[in-house]
Amino acid sequence: MARNKFPEITRKRIMESAVRLFTLNGWSNVTVQDIVDDVGDITRGAFYHHFKTISDLIQSITKEMLMEHHVFNEINDLENLNALDRLRKGISYSIKQSIKNGDLSSASRKMNSADFVFSRITEGMRVVAPGIQKIIEDGIQDGSIQVAYPKQTAESFTMLFDIWMNPGIFHVSREEFVLKIEHIGLMFEGIGMPIVNNELKVIFLELFDSAQEQ
Repeated sequence: MARNKFPEITRKRIMESAVRLFTLNGWSNVTVQDIVDDVGDITRGAFYHHFKTISDLIQSITKEMLMEHHVFNEINDLENLNALDRLRKGISYSIKQSIKNGDLSSASRKMNSADFVFSRITEGMRVVAPGIQKIIEDGIQDGSIQVAYPKQTAESFTMLFDIWMNPGIFHVSREEFVLKIEHIGLMFEGIGMPIVNNELKVIFLELFDSAQEQ
């Protein structure tokens, strides 16, 4: 067989096929051969050239999802806002994009494997949290944020907002989700970062309602 001249295209097709099959069948019911067959014109060797295991594939999917959501690079007019308001606007924009495009974590409950959630947490720490930390440090400088531990705040922020507040991962009633919004607001306000305002409360409820419709 001729050497593949476009390995990145093959890699992307494998990932797209995997997401589709995970969503339709559940992560535990998809094999390497299923993905190879779904792609159609690759071998098992081509799969293993790009990914060592299904878990490795899930980690790569998660990483690319998170890298695509560098929302602060996509929002205009941030330079006139303080750091706390930039963070609020980033959360708002990210949630609106998730509602508009559909987030992989809430595309189907079948997608939520232990590997997927663990990968989302670890990659979030590596990919997302450092950027959040920089904004928090800017907030300490401009006076809008007064936390004592920027790195730890960024990491807990990333885990709580991306995982715990994700209605596609934790399935609760609307009433309980409202309490989660209030709790996370009080918690971050207590450490010096009053991130949750009325606008964000409304947007979080829009996210919850959107997840119930899927």
